[in-house]
Amino acid sequence: MTINNPPYLQIALDLVDKDELERILLEIPVSTKILLEAGTPLIKKFGIDIVKFIRKYHANSFIIADMKTLDVGWLEVKIAAEASANAVVISGLAPTETIVSSIDKAEKENVEIILDLMNVIQPSSILKNLKKNPAIVLFHRGIDQEGKADHPWAQIHSIKEHCPSCLTAVAGGLNLETSTRSIDNGADVIVIGRAITQADDVKVAVNEFLELL
Repeated sequence: MTINNPPYLQIALDLVDKDELERILLEIPVSTKILLEAGTPLIKKFGIDIVKFIRKYHANSFIIADMKTLDVGWLEVKIAAEASANAVVISGLAPTETIVSSIDKAEKENVEIILDLMNVIQPSSILKNLKKNPAIVLFHRGIDQEGKADHPWAQIHSIKEHCPSCLTAVAGGLNLETSTRSIDNGADVIVIGRAITQADDVKVAVNEFLELL
């Protein structure tokens, strides 16, 4: 599966219970509009091979390893690719050298790079220093920032000007209302975690977000 037909719904599996993960995976419908994310807590709890576990239930899905890499980018990309990930998340706070090595290695491994802009003050300055761009630029408000910071809606357009080939994603406590606002402001990917994984009916919740696309 390739990511060349946005918009998409990315489901963030930020879980630490494998039985709960299995239950949710069984409820998520198969759709070319869904990207599955092995969240950072999930990877830290079970290791990178949790990507292979997810693939057992969604063999043909686009699966993202949210590594939030800050150093040795080429190596973490290699590790994720060996676990069958289709994309790897690199922190925008990483040195330029790390981002560059990640993108170069991703190209060789036939995977994509997602650049996470959590806590990055000037996103466009990072892209100016790159000869090759990431596939997705992610505007990410952390859970700990909820109630204290809004999503940087205006910056979506700025990034698209600097990187027309990049898809843009928005993450951080999104619900149906803020997901609609994200798409209206040009986001190509809405990243949904708890609104789906903690829903009473996961399949119904997924379909509600799919209807926004």
